[in-house]
Amino acid sequence: MRLLALAGRLTQAGEHASAIETYRTIAGRHPAAPAGWRQLAAASAQYGTRPAAAVALKRALTLAPEDGATTRLLLFIDLAGTPAARHRALAMAALTNPAEARAMGQLASSYQLQDRTGPAERCARQALAADPSLVEVRMNLAVILRNNGQVAASRAELRRAAILQPAALLTWRRIAIAEELLSNLAGAEAAARRALAVDRRDHDAAIVLAFVHRRTGRIEAALQGLAALPDRLLGEIKRDVVEFELGALHDRLGETDAAFAHFTRGNALALARAAPGTANAAAYVAEVRAHAQALAASYVRRWRPARPVDPPPVFMVGFPRSGTTLLDQVLDAHPEVRVLEELPILSAVANRLARPHATLPERLADLTEPQIGELRATYSALRERYAGPDAPAMVIDKMPLNIALTGLILRMYPNARIVLSLRHPCDVCLSCFMQPFRLNPSMANFVDLDSATRLYALVMRVWLRARHALSPDHVAVRYEDLIEDVEGHARRTVAFLGLEWDDRVLGHLEHARSRGLIRTPSFRQVTEPIYKRARGRWHRYRAHLEPFMDRLDPFIDEFGYREEG
Repeated sequence: MRLLALAGRLTQAGEHASAIETYRTIAGRHPAAPAGWRQLAAASAQYGTRPAAAVALKRALTLAPEDGATTRLLLFIDLAGTPAARHRALAMAALTNPAEARAMGQLASSYQLQDRTGPAERCARQALAADPSLVEVRMNLAVILRNNGQVAASRAELRRAAILQPAALLTWRRIAIAEELLSNLAGAEAAARRALAVDRRDHDAAIVLAFVHRRTGRIEAALQGLAALPDRLLGEIKRDVVEFELGALHDRLGETDAAFAHFTRGNALALARAAPGTANAAAYVAEVRAHAQALAASYVRRWRPARPVDPPPVFMVGFPRSGTTLLDQVLDAHPEVRVLEELPILSAVANRLARPHATLPERLADLTEPQIGELRATYSALRERYAGPDAPAMVIDKMPLNIALTGLILRMYPNARIVLSLRHPCDVCLSCFMQPFRLNPSMANFVDLDSATRLYALVMRVWLRARHALSPDHVAVRYEDLIEDVEGHARRTVAFLGLEWDDRVLGHLEHARSRGLIRTPSFRQVTEPIYKRARGRWHRYRAHLEPFMDRLDPFIDEFGYREEG
């Protein structure tokens, strides 16, 4: 007891190193007592080193794994540097102290970082049931709900957070980000200004305000706001996003070289901060090349014929930035249609077929009728889950780069209907380069025009070979034609799908705004009235595209763009 009192006095006197040594002496004299190791862990975490605190905490947990005071230290002491180890530690803290709301809230955050939204939501709700005042947990829950498409519920949680802490910077910042994503620009601007009133140096709020300024035509104000930001940003929105926004602003002003420089820097920064292994562009190119090489008549003749299905499933494909999102909003406005936006349904089926020593096209050639039936069952179950119990009769699976999986689509469903979006090859590759995608193996091909044009040529070669060998039932809609005559091309596509015309299709703009969160990079564009400023934009960037025109020329001819210049 005298040593414990001494350690306390030393701590109060600021002699922290001596206090830690005294706690170490206590633990050494009573090695079977968890309290001594727990006190040493706490003191080392606060005044010493994290590794020393982790060692002491491990000893305490070994002696008393269910002691609440000990497991609560897991919230502050990371036992290992890996995310998996930290997650296990947080899970132990939460499960051994189910009434400890903060522990459960941190476990929710850990699940959220792993994109495990179901457990994240359950843990966050359990934490808030125990302590409704945890504003940060409530805001994390709002983000989880928003990412799951539960827009109304997300907004409700953010409003509750604002009531609990009306002067909290993070609350108003998160509200601003959410409202801009939902295209509620007045709400986003109001929330961003509230955040800046709390801290005028808040970077995220300033960036959201710039987004709003650009979307409402205040280009100079947006440029001024972003120009005032430092290179090193503190917040959720990273510097690469700002570079892309600056590029978009200079593009709107016709300042092509300045815009291109910002897009180049934005792509470089995005690639640099991508997690290791997540942006392996070469791996995706190899997959697409395997499909392109396999789609020959001799390959297709090896297929055992599969039964057609009734009704046939519908897929919307095309190269990214080819107008799929606009066409998606048009068709989704039809009361008998639901478009699933860019969900990993078909890719999950492809993953089931993966084998270490065989490409996907090789696997397709050897499928039997029962195996195709199993793949159809997997696909149908996933599609129904995402579409929900109230889905209309026609559900359209929209994922642009599923065009590279045309062989898989037609192997499973030989009578599938395919809606193909097309756009001028130069404009579509340029637009991909200008877009701040979340990088993965496919999107990592858009960080420069060389890789973007290379992937375009490869993907469209897959489509042309599939069209020749498999004769898919499809309709092609060119973006340039759609923006000139929405009704005409909407009627043609609706008729192709076997549906009756409905005038509500022409209310696609209001429909897009009412859908809440749109899960594609084009969400800002499709909630605006149709504009034509992006048509033919590539002419201004011709000098940057010139080295790659040999790749694109065949497709300019194939899709009828040569005569348009």
